[in-house]
Amino acid sequence: MENSRTPLTSSEEAALDHLERYLDTADDEVPTREGAVVYLMEQDIERADARAYVEQLLLKGYLYEVEDELRLPSRL
Repeated sequence: MENSRTPLTSSEEAALDHLERYLDTADDEVPTREGAVVYLMEQDIERADARAYVEQLLLKGYLYEVEDELRLPSRL
């Protein structure tokens, strides 16, 4: 099975693109769920939508958390 993740909506894909940049640039701080929401809000996404995108990306396996730190799964 090549790709077993649940497909994303176009809005979720856009949010994931933003969050990939957030996670790549968060060198001096631990990237958290709340930090991701704030970052998405800085990209002109409403707070409720930003929270929903982060939650859906976690549920669908495109993000994961380890001790409150957001991470991207490795892409093979």
